[in-house]
Amino acid sequence: MAKPKISLKLGLMMTIVICWLVPVITIVALAGVLFGDNYRRSVQQEIDASAEYALRQVQLQLADAVSDSKTLSYDGIVRSAYRSYQQNGDSAALYRSINDYLNQKFSRAENYKAVFISFWDKGVDVDAYLLSSGTAGYEFLQTCRDAEPRILRRMADADTDICFLLLDGNLYMARNLLDSHFEPYASVVMVLEPAAVFQSLRAIPRIHDLRLTVDDLSFYLDEENTPVAGESKQGDIRYETETDGHRFSFTAELEDYDLWAENPWLSRAACAVALMVLPMLIVAIALFQYHLSRPIDTLAKANLRVQSGQRGYQIGQHAPNAEFEKLYSHFNAMSAEMKSQFERSYAEQQAAQRAQIKALQSQINPHFLNNTLEIINWEARIAENDRISAMIEALSTMLGAALDRDGRTQITLKEELGYVDAYLYIIRERLGDKFQVYQQIDQSLLEQTIPRLILQPIVENAVEHDITARRGGSLWVRAYRENALLRLEVEHDGRMTEEDRENIRRLLSDGAGSGGQVGLGNVHQRLKLIYGASGTLTMEETEAGTILARISFPMNQKTAEREGGKS
Repeated sequence: MAKPKISLKLGLMMTIVICWLVPVITIVALAGVLFGDNYRRSVQQEIDASAEYALRQVQLQLADAVSDSKTLSYDGIVRSAYRSYQQNGDSAALYRSINDYLNQKFSRAENYKAVFISFWDKGVDVDAYLLSSGTAGYEFLQTCRDAEPRILRRMADADTDICFLLLDGNLYMARNLLDSHFEPYASVVMVLEPAAVFQSLRAIPRIHDLRLTVDDLSFYLDEENTPVAGESKQGDIRYETETDGHRFSFTAELEDYDLWAENPWLSRAACAVALMVLPMLIVAIALFQYHLSRPIDTLAKANLRVQSGQRGYQIGQHAPNAEFEKLYSHFNAMSAEMKSQFERSYAEQQAAQRAQIKALQSQINPHFLNNTLEIINWEARIAENDRISAMIEALSTMLGAALDRDGRTQITLKEELGYVDAYLYIIRERLGDKFQVYQQIDQSLLEQTIPRLILQPIVENAVEHDITARRGGSLWVRAYRENALLRLEVEHDGRMTEEDRENIRRLLSDGAGSGGQVGLGNVHQRLKLIYGASGTLTMEETEAGTILARISFPMNQKTAEREGGKS
């Protein structure tokens, strides 16, 4: 009868107690003996390292704030919005532009309580642009508004420099924004969040009475991280740095400490266990090697064999404990099951492929269908039934467009309109005089190359979704040039339901339409794939009670140059 194997949990517990608890105590005691005289120096080095790290973190935070203010000054978004306001006087548009811009730039920034822009022109009838990051709403907004005049007075002589101000318990950083003539027209003000910017300073061990200085501004942080004005002190330690010409420093007092006075048992314990460390460590390493390292290596190698293609591989070694014996057994069972499932899946795949081949062989040859339509067309002509002949020719045109025999992805606008005309001819024959079609096509654009079947699905969607349901109506097809863009429009009688609007919004965002609007989603996706952001598809309701679909994409370069030369 096989001897029961010891539990892995019990073995690990014994290992920890015998080989790790004693060495840990030994190491602590020995460290006290060896570094007793140097403990103060070590603590000082720890404080220096923490302080230098904290200083670098604050430097990075301030550098990020300075960089953000430069971005606002240099990227021209605010300047362009202000220039537009000077031209049209639309303060609402100015507010939207800047508010959207600030939200885009700083909505996730944790270093600022608020970011707002103050215009020097008092005639600008626009409120402060405030972006709050978790700060209480109206009261804090009012605090910023109250501080705004004092900030602008301070910035009057600041040119392009950055100024730091401490007003009403808030730390402000301000920079002037310059126009194209290098004249200031506004100031961007950032209300720094002390809890985020100076958070790393709180982690410095064994210090108190922390005082901070930014340029000539001295203050300290109370228990709620609120900056309070106060003179800087000499302190036991002092650290300083510089970011873009702006100085930052802090001073602090050190706490008193004495290793041996605080731990009188340390020297006695160190002597008692000093000689136990090495043999216990060797025992611990040997036990872990036997009970953990070797079984884990065995499992890892077996897993690599399975990954390399040896499905069904079995571990033949004996496990050193009960837990790994179970793991070996489960691995062998899993490997055998994986091999069985793979063989079953392979057999099913082979059967599915054979069924697919048979299904493909049973499909109608599209060329045969086209030839059949041609024979029917000739029979209609012989019978002098021109209407049926014309419908067959239109259907043949649509079939040729669908088959795509030559594999072209780009065709001329004239050819695309031919597909549209063929489809609309069939619909007119179906609906009669109740369906009216109007075309407004710039004839100079007929040779412009466009993506194949980009307009016909839009026309088909309009007909199937509204015209057919109403048993008639009017439809307009337009093609015109606007600057360097080609505009294709399909407008028809109809109204959208709320479900239609939601479905269109969804397909224009991710291309996932439903029902008859799958074609719209395909057109939208193709435009994005071919032209990127320059290719668009929009649908809207007009005041005239119609639905307007508009396709826009860049014109072929040669055509654009030729049209530009004519104009």
